[in-house]
Amino acid sequence: MAVAARRLLNAVRVTAVGDDIASEATELLEQAAELLEAEQMEGLHRQGVMGDLEAGFESRDPMQFFPYSPIIGRLNPAAPPAEFWVEGVEVHGRMNLSAVYAGPPGMVHGGIIAMVFDELLGVVNVVNDKGGYTGTLEVVYQRPTPLLKEITLRAWPSGSEGRKLFVSGEMVSDGVVTASAEGIFVRANRLLIDDL
Repeated sequence: MAVAARRLLNAVRVTAVGDDIASEATELLEQAAELLEAEQMEGLHRQGVMGDLEAGFESRDPMQFFPYSPIIGRLNPAAPPAEFWVEGVEVHGRMNLSAVYAGPPGMVHGGIIAMVFDELLGVVNVVNDKGGYTGTLEVVYQRPTPLLKEITLRAWPSGSEGRKLFVSGEMVSDGVVTASAEGIFVRANRLLIDDL
């Protein structure tokens, strides 16, 4: 269902149909929404199966660990078609973004790039058993990141100091770095988690 919803988002974004077909599609979408709203999950919404952040990351598969992530969640229809995987202590990824994620003509929106980096760098901590919250995220936009082309991603731990975790990453298109990021994450505080 999430895959079909992603397809729908792109179709809505680029459609050029007339008013009659748009009205018919809107009615169908309203019907689908009513069907799905009949039963909804209760409780605290989160992007993954996190539980205890210090319990470890048994599968080491970010896509499995964060099924509802707004970036890599296979069950989240808002997630772009991005894929992450682990190699040693690093997290790698790839994505090919459609017009849904456009900023300047032919380019990925800068806010989407920052959102992807926030997830990418954060996952580095989780897969290395050091879950934490984003403290600061600095993104350097070096070149335009193109739409409709494969983009590769890589992030790695770059140090720690007390509860602070430092992580770096980059985004590459056609062998050229289009953006890089440095993040400072703060180790999870058990009291803060329990307060939710």
